[in-house]
Amino acid sequence: MDSKCKAPNRTGKPCSATHFKDGYCRWHHPDLEAQRAAERAAGGQARSNRARARKQLADAVMSITDLDGMLCRALVQVASGRMEPGIGTSMAGIAKTIVGIRATGELERRLEELERAAGIGPIRRIG
Repeated sequence: MDSKCKAPNRTGKPCSATHFKDGYCRWHHPDLEAQRAAERAAGGQARSNRARARKQLADAVMSITDLDGMLCRALVQVASGRMEPGIGTSMAGIAKTIVGIRATGELERRLEELERAAGIGPIRRIG
């Protein structure tokens, strides 16, 4: 017959788990407190929004054409009622940000090329 843990549970009643070592179960053993704290801290990480987004998009990089196609499909889905309008709005906002970041990067790259071709150093930019 397995002996039970000698620690009380949250309600103060005897713990019903089988003892692991020294009369305590894994959840009550004092030597495992640091490990339990680390496990609690990591709990739910795989279910976080960031983890879900990472699983959905993996490491995919979308071209402007890909973004255009995705947004056109989203528009059709919103119009047909198969997608919530808020999701479509969020997608459009994120896509607009991506396009803006890429455009800024392209302008900076072109400016650096012009500065190099003109034989001048980078112009000191404010901000």
